[in-house]
Amino acid sequence: MAIKTIIFGKSRGSLIPLSFGFFLLAMTLTFISINVASAYSVKKQLTNLAEAAINRSAQSINTLAYYAEINRFNREKRVPLDCLSAQGKFYQLINQARLHEKQIKVDHFKCELYEVSAQVSIAGNMPIQIPFMESVALNRLIISTQVGASSVYIPN
Repeated sequence: MAIKTIIFGKSRGSLIPLSFGFFLLAMTLTFISINVASAYSVKKQLTNLAEAAINRSAQSINTLAYYAEINRFNREKRVPLDCLSAQGKFYQLINQARLHEKQIKVDHFKCELYEVSAQVSIAGNMPIQIPFMESVALNRLIISTQVGASSVYIPN
């Protein structure tokens, strides 16, 4: 009988705790979506900067190997790169660039005779700090991207 009165009887409870819970959930999801969108935007900007720098550094031609025609018997013609010059140019361009007033770090740079690749990263804080998540690991963000370019010879 007591169960019947609890189920079908009038409820004296309040909807304020439930509403407050839904409000907290909605605000948390909003903060998370803003942080994810911001991180995606920074990743795109970082990739664009790194691609511009790697393409510029891939224009460093090893003139001695180029005029010696080291791959003249190969089917696929490629232009040999001057790796030391390419690396110096890449580091110079990356060190000049700033992304949201943060320094871009070069994690890895690899140059072979015909290809150049690099991995760059940037570290920062989330734009919106979630109040009840005070952990440094949750509010700190490291975004990295890997780019590369090759020197394919395109005849006129």
